[in-house]
Amino acid sequence: MRITKLLFVSILAIFLTGFYSALLQAQDTMPSSGTGMKDMKPQMEQMHTQMEQMRTQMAQLQALMKDSMDKMAAADAAMKTHMETEQASMKSQMALQQAVIDHLQTMNDHMQAMRDHMDMKPDAMDTPKKTGAKMKKDKGMMGDQK
Repeated sequence: MRITKLLFVSILAIFLTGFYSALLQAQDTMPSSGTGMKDMKPQMEQMHTQMEQMRTQMAQLQALMKDSMDKMAAADAAMKTHMETEQASMKSQMALQQAVIDHLQTMNDHMQAMRDHMDMKPDAMDTPKKTGAKMKKDKGMMGDQK
């Protein structure tokens, strides 16, 4: 039992020594209340300044992003309007081309009908020649009567 007590006391001593040394190291790293706060004040001010700079940069970045988004929205609206205008122009151009084609087809049909009509009346082509010759004779006779 003595060995057990001795072993228990030894383990407890090692444990307490380790715990105490950890406390001493923590005290060494912690600044003392009077001088540590004075040393930390410039660091705190520097961190505060950096935070303000970061806030300013974030505000600028947000403003740039908002401006970019507004410009993109305006560009999208302009592109949509342009595309609608182009589409309307193309429809108008196609309608005009169709009207021209329809007009040319009508003219072609009319010319074909005239050609068919003239082919059906062969005398119609000869009549102006005869009439023209007859008129010359008539004029000649009238000139002789004077």
